[in-house]
Amino acid sequence: MTGIPVPYNFTHDNTIMLLFMINIIGVAYVVTMNGANIIERTKCIFYYENKVTPYSDRTHVTRICNFMMYFQSTFYATIIIAGLLRKHAVATESGSMLVSMLVIAAALIGFFALKGAVFYIVNNTLFSKSTSDEWNSFYFFTIKLIGFILTPAAITVLFFPSISLKCVEFFSILTIIIYLYTTISGLSRIIFTKKRTYLNLFLYLCALDFLPIAIMWKAILQLDDF
Repeated sequence: MTGIPVPYNFTHDNTIMLLFMINIIGVAYVVTMNGANIIERTKCIFYYENKVTPYSDRTHVTRICNFMMYFQSTFYATIIIAGLLRKHAVATESGSMLVSMLVIAAALIGFFALKGAVFYIVNNTLFSKSTSDEWNSFYFFTIKLIGFILTPAAITVLFFPSISLKCVEFFSILTIIIYLYTTISGLSRIIFTKKRTYLNLFLYLCALDFLPIAIMWKAILQLDDF
C-alpha cells in the first residue's frame, strides 16, 4: 500500500528551521549593535545629503552586521523564490528542495559578487574613485535592507504556506518599487548629477541592472529545471 505524497513544508525541514533561527539571532545582533547606524543610513536613502558622514565598514562589529544582513537578504530571497517555484510541487523528501535552494542561493551570491566586480570596473573607469565608492556603498546597503522588507513574506512562506501567495506578491511588488526608487534616486544624486542626463541614466540601468537581473532570473529557472 503506497502512501499519499504530501506537499513539501518548510517547517518540517530541520535545516531550514536551523538557518531561520541563526538568521533571527543574527538580526537581533545587528539591531542591538548597529541599529542606530542602519536607521541613519536608511534616512539618507530617502533624504540624501552630499556631506553625510561616510559609513565605515572597517570595524569588527560592522563586518559581522554586514555579513548577517547579506545572509538575511539572501536567505529570505531564496525562501521566497523556492516557494514560488515549488508552489505546485509535491515531495516526500527535503533533499531535492534543499539542493534547489542551494542552487538559488549560489546564483544570488554569484550574481551580486559579479555585479560588485562589474560596478567596480565600470564606475572606476567612467567616474572618479570617490564617486564609485559612494555609489557602491549606497547600492549594496540597499541590497542589505531588502532582507528586512522581505521578512513578512518569508515568514509567511515558512509558517503559513496556505496564504503565502498573496503576501509574497504584495511584498515582491513593494520590494521592486523600493529598489527602483532607491536605485534611480541614488544614481541621479551620486553619478548623474547634471541635468538632462536621463538617457545616460536609462542606458546605465539597462546595461548594469535590468539586463543582468533578467539573465540571473532566466539562469535560476534553467538551473531549477535541470
